[in-house]
Amino acid sequence: MFSPSGLSYYIISLGCSKNLVDSEKINGGMISAGFSPAESAEESDIIIINTCGFIRDAKEESIEVIFDAVSLKEDDADAERLFMDHGKRTFRNFNRKIVVTGCLSKRYFNDIMSDIPEIDFLYGIPDDNFIPGMCGAFGIKVSGSSEAGRVKIHNSYPYSYLKISDGCSNNCSYCAIPLIRGPLVNFSPGGIIREAEQCVDAGALELNIIAQDITSYNYEGMNLPRLVEKISKIEKLQWIRLLYCHPDKITGDIISLFSSDSKVVPYIDIPFQHVSARILESMGRKGDSGIYAELIGRIRKAAPSIRIRTTFMTGYPGENESEFRELIDFISTMKLDRVGCFTYSPEDDTRACMLEDTVAQQIKQERYDRIMSLQREISRQKLEMMTGMELDVLVEERVDENMYTGRTAFDAPEVDGVFYLTADIDPVNTIVRARVTDTTEYDLFGEII
Repeated sequence: MFSPSGLSYYIISLGCSKNLVDSEKINGGMISAGFSPAESAEESDIIIINTCGFIRDAKEESIEVIFDAVSLKEDDADAERLFMDHGKRTFRNFNRKIVVTGCLSKRYFNDIMSDIPEIDFLYGIPDDNFIPGMCGAFGIKVSGSSEAGRVKIHNSYPYSYLKISDGCSNNCSYCAIPLIRGPLVNFSPGGIIREAEQCVDAGALELNIIAQDITSYNYEGMNLPRLVEKISKIEKLQWIRLLYCHPDKITGDIISLFSSDSKVVPYIDIPFQHVSARILESMGRKGDSGIYAELIGRIRKAAPSIRIRTTFMTGYPGENESEFRELIDFISTMKLDRVGCFTYSPEDDTRACMLEDTVAQQIKQERYDRIMSLQREISRQKLEMMTGMELDVLVEERVDENMYTGRTAFDAPEVDGVFYLTADIDPVNTIVRARVTDTTEYDLFGEII
C-alpha cells in the first residue's frame, strides 16, 4: 500500500467555470486526504484531467490533453522516477497514473476505456466517491478524510464561482448537458451559503453565481432572488454577479436585484442563442426578436448602467439567410455590451442531431465572422465612451513594476475584457478607484486615483 503523504498530483481543469468548481472540490479533497499538489503535470505522480464534453472543439481539446498525459507516462523509464522525500533524493516504485473524469468520460465512458487503455482510472462526474475510488484502484491507503472545502487551482485571484445547481431540465434541442449531467438538481441554500462563506474567507471579494440556468433555482420555495439576498449578507463580500440567466425565465424579482441590492453588480449574462422565432422554437425555446428586445428594454430601464452579455449560435440546422439577417439586425439595433458566438456542431443523441445539418461549414464560419466583426465595432464604440469615467476595479494580477490587470464590475472573469491599471502601490486583491484614460475594442486602460 502507498501513502498519500508521499504522492503528488496535478489537476488539469477543462471547459466551463462549472467544471472548475468541481476541480476545486477535487483539489480540496486531495489536500485533505494528504496528497501534495505539484507545480506541473511533469512533476506529478497522479495527473487528474477533468474533461469537457459540451461541443466538438471541447471534446477534441479533452482528448488532446489526455494523449499529452499519456506521452508523459510513456516517458517514465521503468516507472521508477526520481522524487523528493523530506528533502532527500530517492526512488520508489509508483508508476505515474493518469486519471480522467468529467463530462467527456461520463458521456463516452466505454469508448474511452476501449480506445485509451493507458488511462489508469476512468470516472464519470466527480462526486464524494471519486477520491476514495481512485485511491482504492491505486492501492493508496487514506487515513484522513477526502471531504473538504474547495481550494483554488493554480491561481489566487480574488473571485470565485458559486455553483447553485447541477444538471438542466430545459432540454434545448442542441444541448447534451441533460444527457451528461442529468435533470436539474438544486443545491440546498445552507450548503450554498457555507460554500460562499468559505470562498470569501479564502479571499474572494466577488462571487459569480453559476449553473446551467440560475433562473430555475428553487429549493423548497427559496428562489434565486431570496438566495441572492442571503448571500449578500456575507460581510466581506463586495460583488455578486449573475451568470447564465435563461431569457424565458427572467422575472421582475430578478431584475429588481440590480436596484435593490448594492452588492449585485450591474451585469447579467443572458444566452439568447438566436432571435428567429422558428429557429428558437426548433431549439425548444420560446422567444423571438420582439420578446427579447422588450426584455432588454425592461432590464435597461430598471438598471440604466447595466452591461448585458449574451451568446449566439449560428449555423443551426435550417438557418437561412433571412433568419441570419434578423439576428444581425438585432445585434446592430440592441447594441449589447458583450457578445460571444459559436457555430453549431451536432451533438450525439440530441434532437437537433436528428435534423439535417443544411448549413455548410464555410457558411457557418462566414456568419460567425460577420457577427464578431459587427460586435467588435459596437464594443469599441461603447468602451470609447467610457474614457474619463471613474470606476471601481477589482485588481487581480501584477504585469510589471507599475502595471496591473483587473476588471470593472462590467466585466466577468475569463470571458470579458480587462482593465490595465497604472499604480504606484500594489493593489492586487483589492478593489480600487481608477480613471479610464484609453480604450481598445474590448479592454480599458487607466490609472489609480
